[in-house]
Amino acid sequence: MDIPNQDLPLTGHVLRQVRRRSYEDPNERIPPGVEEVISRGSCHVGRLTDKSVLKYASDFNDPNYLASIKIEYRILQILGPHPRIVESKGLAEDGLILKYYPNGTLRNYLKNHPYESMELRVKWCRQLVDTLCFVHSKHVIHCDICLHNILLDDNLDIILADFQGLVISRETGLVMLDGLTRECAKSYMPREDLWAASYKTDLFALGSALYHLINGHEVFPELDSYDDENIIAARFANGEYPKNDYPGGYIVEKCWRGEYASAAEVSVDLVEIESAWKFMDDALKRLDVEAPLDDEGEWFEGFEGYQDEIEEEGEEYEDQEDGDYEDDEDGDYEEDEDGEYEDDEDVEVL
Repeated sequence: MDIPNQDLPLTGHVLRQVRRRSYEDPNERIPPGVEEVISRGSCHVGRLTDKSVLKYASDFNDPNYLASIKIEYRILQILGPHPRIVESKGLAEDGLILKYYPNGTLRNYLKNHPYESMELRVKWCRQLVDTLCFVHSKHVIHCDICLHNILLDDNLDIILADFQGLVISRETGLVMLDGLTRECAKSYMPREDLWAASYKTDLFALGSALYHLINGHEVFPELDSYDDENIIAARFANGEYPKNDYPGGYIVEKCWRGEYASAAEVSVDLVEIESAWKFMDDALKRLDVEAPLDDEGEWFEGFEGYQDEIEEEGEEYEDQEDGDYEDDEDGDYEEDEDGEYEDDEDVEVL
């Protein structure tokens, strides 16, 4: 499929977006069998049992939403069973039946567990990148990668959901199926054709997801994805990214700059981050030092320099004849527990 020309100027148009909400619409119709509506947006998700949910159109009179649900069912058939992809249980009269994951979305989990270990965050990054490699190998473009659409299973492993994207022909590269979903502003790669999508636009959204995973909050937390959509688009178009002073920041920026040709290339760079983090984490544990977070759960400014110091100190220990590490008795640090993360009005969605 052709990659959109990222050098073209933005148009003045804005994609239609539906704000997710938690409150109940008194006029909304709830399909039979739904015990509780757990997500509201362009499509609602209702819990049927402790093991299944129903994804259905918020507007039963809009044929586009109904078609999107049927296309999602077809895309999940194309992908087939996969441990990191939401499990389909088939179409019903009112929508698509999916497996229920009671641990909810990765976004909400991070909001409720702001001090989750970097080891687990890096594992989630790896799982997301590997899953996207598989999805793209099936000629499927997700079109809405974000932490709203990543669930957690019983083992806190990721489950990628909400497959209302594209299926591309292997022979011609033309679009065969389009579920009409596109990314929200904080995951959206600027392009002239607002509905164009490609593997690179997925990789751009991947960059925003990795940023969220590592930093614990969305890119541009002071801006709203809906109300400030034009400001966000302009920042991305002008390359006005957040400071690149966090682990894996260069990977995120390469995603945003369109410098990766495939998710497999992201995976190669991620190996280096995993190795660097493991070395630093081991060194910090030997020194009885917590990971360098400030009192708001952010990475300290100058973290890269801090990491260099740790690596140099580790080399000094390795030069000792007995090869043992010694604990610094006066070097105890405690992590502040008051970290807070930006919230918005969105709730989880499959």
